[in-house]
Amino acid sequence: MLLTAMLDGNRVEAATFTSEAWVELQRSEDRKRMVMPVCNVRAVAKTRGPFTRYFAHHRRDGCKVDHGGESPQHLAMKEALRLCIDRVPDWHAIVEHPHPSREWIIDVLAESDDFTKRVAFEVQLSSQTPENYFARSQRYFDSGAFPVWLIPRQLEYHETKVPVVVTGFGKTSEVPDDPAELLALPADQNFLLTGDSVGAFVEALLRKGHSWIHGTPHAQAEAQRAAEEAAAVAAEAERMKQETIKQQIEAMNDLSASPESAFGHHTVRTRLDVHVWGSLTCCWECEEPMLVWDARTWSWGGGMPRLQVKSEVDQKRLENHPEVHRAVDGWIRAAKPDVPKAVIKKRHTLASGRLYSAFVCPSCDSTMGQFFIACIRPEKWSVLGSPAAVPPPVPVIKIPAATTSPTPLRCRIHETPKEECDWCQKRPSPRLGRRY
Repeated sequence: MLLTAMLDGNRVEAATFTSEAWVELQRSEDRKRMVMPVCNVRAVAKTRGPFTRYFAHHRRDGCKVDHGGESPQHLAMKEALRLCIDRVPDWHAIVEHPHPSREWIIDVLAESDDFTKRVAFEVQLSSQTPENYFARSQRYFDSGAFPVWLIPRQLEYHETKVPVVVTGFGKTSEVPDDPAELLALPADQNFLLTGDSVGAFVEALLRKGHSWIHGTPHAQAEAQRAAEEAAAVAAEAERMKQETIKQQIEAMNDLSASPESAFGHHTVRTRLDVHVWGSLTCCWECEEPMLVWDARTWSWGGGMPRLQVKSEVDQKRLENHPEVHRAVDGWIRAAKPDVPKAVIKKRHTLASGRLYSAFVCPSCDSTMGQFFIACIRPEKWSVLGSPAAVPPPVPVIKIPAATTSPTPLRCRIHETPKEECDWCQKRPSPRLGRRY
């Protein structure tokens, strides 16, 4: 079922005939010379109901073209589009416009009077594969026409987009007596800001132009392939980055050791409820050893918290607390290691530029990333300070006994010994003289 046929090389449109002229065409001798477009098989003028006029094959034999079976709903929508397009100034409609190669036909072509702009309206009431939508849309783009698909319901999601207008009008919908009534159907679309109905959408599209941002199906496919290739390159780069980080973590663990395994068990007592762990590691730049540490407060219940080295720190961190420094310094005095402790300084992250307090090599001032410090295995850590640590016993200093004789007692009255004083002379029964 088509709305056009060819008569002696000229287009004949069924919508332009009145009822009387259509009956006259059906009875005239011209009907024998009418052929279907593209396939050139003899056409016959037919009528369905009081208003639907169309052309069909006189016989299907010899036709190798897929014209597509068109229902009355399809014909009515094409007629409604033609009426709407012809009402827009400087535009005209061509129903069932064939491609110059005559390989395919546009349902309704809207063409500007200066032949500079073209819009191909396709009424698709039956289902078709996404590939057909993409291929047919691409050939319209290639021919210089912007395609618009009028469909009864939304298409399933696909990465490649085509311009569609959902009208809710399908093959089982009631066909109005006047096809122009279809222009009041809703037009659900996302590439034109105005046009709530089919008629308003068509007029706005022809007057203002489209705002389609997705491009042709081929361009979208190329963009998708480029995005997939870029994602693959990024994934490979990320994989290599993670592999490098993994190797760096392994190298850092190989160069790390627990302080207890290197210098014996020495745990100092902290004044606050703070537990301090330490690890011996090496600088990546100068390869000099240093002591880094992690601190945590007591856990609920008063027990010792589990070692969980922080992978991110802020400007203020517990490891820089004076009491934690006192505990680390106390461990150094007790263990007497030949490894200096790291320095905590302000640094900026490479990714976001965030300011934080980082461990810094005391020899070359290189930053030790907190992420890599957190990746040091637990067996490479040992306790440096704990509030439950037993303090070392206080050494008892013994004072040696005196070797000299005690100072002799003297008289508490005379500064210098007196002969007549019994106390001065240490007599057994001292008695004071008469004058005392």
